[in-house]
Amino acid sequence: MKTVEKKLLINGENKKVHLRLTCGGQLKLKREFGEDTLSTLMGAMSEVDKTVAVLDVSLNYKNNDNEITDGEELYDALVENGVVGQEGFAKIITDIAVASGIMKKDRANSILKMVENTYESMFDNIEKALSEDTAEEKEETPSK
Repeated sequence: MKTVEKKLLINGENKKVHLRLTCGGQLKLKREFGEDTLSTLMGAMSEVDKTVAVLDVSLNYKNNDNEITDGEELYDALVENGVVGQEGFAKIITDIAVASGIMKKDRANSILKMVENTYESMFDNIEKALSEDTAEEKEETPSK
């Protein structure tokens, strides 16, 4: 079965997990969130409850060999191993989608590029606003 393999260092031990969103897993997510799989996956890139649910279901496909079987535990282990922010989790989620036959790799790459561009733009705007506030404060502060 095609899966996403992640190698993680957990409590000083090297561990591997395999992730796959099977048909049964997709149906479980649909019942939980009341939406189609693609909507849940897109939400999982930024909503922690959906991220954990997708990880949990992806860990627990039939006949898996995963030592970790809890989505919250995997989420925390991923963070400890360098996965950060929406960009980091978007990569995990799109990799699961590709391995599970939900989307093609080129579509996954387009989504990742969109997430990257959105974040760059957002943080550029925050930095611009902060630098403008700092400049205004300097103008308002009387010199001695």
